[in-house]
Amino acid sequence: MELKEHANENTEYLDRIKDAIKDPKYSIFIILGIPFILALLGVLFGLFGMVIVLVGPLVALACYAYYTGNKLSSAIFGLLIIPLMLLYFKPIDEILNFQFDQLWRYFEWSYIFMIIDEFWKYSLAHSLIGLLFTFKKKPYLAIALLIFVLQLMEIVSHID
Repeated sequence: MELKEHANENTEYLDRIKDAIKDPKYSIFIILGIPFILALLGVLFGLFGMVIVLVGPLVALACYAYYTGNKLSSAIFGLLIIPLMLLYFKPIDEILNFQFDQLWRYFEWSYIFMIIDEFWKYSLAHSLIGLLFTFKKKPYLAIALLIFVLQLMEIVSHID
């Protein structure tokens, strides 16, 4: 009897978490937090973190969009995940390496606009991918994965 009551309390707690994630007003925590976590993992794992930086945004976006089904927040999340991840990446790296003297330059508008200018096409592609994942149908998922593969090929072609 006690075990069943404990199990009901756990499922009730998980149901509240699921409802909170699906609520659009809480999506701001996902939109700002997931890129921070991906940037932190990318900095901590160094060269192996490159895989996290390249594939992590798609996995996080796909899971969020598929689970919530919220088209607007998934499109916004896709639009902001790469610029925010790159905006967090360098300051986290500077802080973890104790190089505080040059930290201010990553909070200037010129640096922010440079990130947006270089990665706007990837942001738009991720926004479209997030929107396609919310439909939860195989043709849309296939198109989203095709867009991601083409985007990944384009990114890898620029690596020297």
